Amino acid sequence: VDAVDDFTAEEMRAALTPIDSLISKSAKAQQKLATDTWQYAMLRDNLKALHLARALMAEAESADSFARDDLEQAIEALASMASRTENTQTKFAPGTSQHSLQRNRLKALRIAEAVVRAELDR
Repeated sequence: VDAVDDFTAEEMRAALTPIDSLISKSAKAQQKLATDTWQYAMLRDNLKALHLARALMAEAESADSFARDDLEQAIEALASMASRTENTQTKFAPGTSQHSLQRNRLKALRIAEAVVRAELDR
């Protein structure tokens, strides 16, 4: 697992774009699901984690605004999303737009996870 210090300020800023994209896509997907399904619950948890990580990455909020449980759950959700993204990336040939999308998304998720972990460790 990467530490937040492993990333430059530029990498942190660049990671906001894929995170925003994931938030948008997840919210759209969630609207199509019944609220009593596991998929809906997973997307709800993922969205909560993405919003929390994004706020920390943009330094919009201090850690005091997040409960320890929320930070811990966010790390789990982000790690799970990163793992699924890694698996998806292997299905695309390097150099293809899909492979690049997954690579950028994966890096953003790793940065998000590192930021949340750093917050938890403070």
